[in-house]
Amino acid sequence: MAARIPADELERRRTTGIDVVICTYRSSAHIRACLDSVRVSASVSTTTVVDNASDDGTADLVAGHDASVRVVQMGSNTGFARAVNRGIAGGSAGYVFVLNPDTVVGEGALETLLEFAARQPEAGVVAPRLLYGDGRDQLTARAFPTPAAGLFGRRSPLTRLMPNNRWSARYLAGRRRTGDEPFAVDWVSGAAMLVPRRVIDEVGALDEGFFLFWEDADWCHRIKDAGYAVWCVPTARVVHHEGGSRGFGWTPATIRPFHRGAYRYWCKHHAPQLWNPLRWTAGILLAARAALLLVRSKLGGPLLDRRPEPASGGSFPPS
Repeated sequence: MAARIPADELERRRTTGIDVVICTYRSSAHIRACLDSVRVSASVSTTTVVDNASDDGTADLVAGHDASVRVVQMGSNTGFARAVNRGIAGGSAGYVFVLNPDTVVGEGALETLLEFAARQPEAGVVAPRLLYGDGRDQLTARAFPTPAAGLFGRRSPLTRLMPNNRWSARYLAGRRRTGDEPFAVDWVSGAAMLVPRRVIDEVGALDEGFFLFWEDADWCHRIKDAGYAVWCVPTARVVHHEGGSRGFGWTPATIRPFHRGAYRYWCKHHAPQLWNPLRWTAGILLAARAALLLVRSKLGGPLLDRRPEPASGGSFPPS
């Protein structure tokens, strides 16, 4: 029988603790290391793994690996946003940490994020620095996407040819930050982000109209519209084996939701009126790009972008 938790400790957890929410889909190769990195943090109140009907035994593996982890099985692949929202709804701590299963949280990272958030009441999102396995910065702190982001995003041909051009630098805001001082940005990757529960209560959780990709950019946009700030705290570090939660590569399973999500994001934040010509222009251009990628993926030729950004299950676009 579990030891009874004192009332004052329960209250502390409710106000300052962290509910970790991890959405999994075919994540058996990475989830154990992820859970082990979270378990050492004293700031964690609960850890919930929401599994989108993985066929590789992920849910059973989690249940057998750590009995303290709450496992929610969705029954089908419901998408990243819906799964994360299910996990958020099951907690009560003062903060929610949305985390990809293909990550390893650095020592003290959660405490660093929590301390910063507690000192900055206007902080609506606080994110760590995401690193590749070899230590390189993934540059996951960005300005909000614009049409130029398609030309000057971090994996675009123009950025690869001219990595220091001013348009890419404007979009990839994190590239200009080489020190460890926290900095405000427009949005961060949903692979690892801390959000106060009071902000979620006010703004709402993830938009379940996004299946995979762009839900993090949309959430940050809505949170900023409500008057909060989005911060990156570089001293908090998380290694992200990007794409490990669903595999690398442009395939029909990623091309379609990516472009549908991009169109939904664009319409919500730039062209909400049905008659707005920008809405139709974006739809035509995104449909053409998706069609080209679908054809090239079937032919096995070189793609415009080498691979989609991972995100959480969630979403970092490849621009």
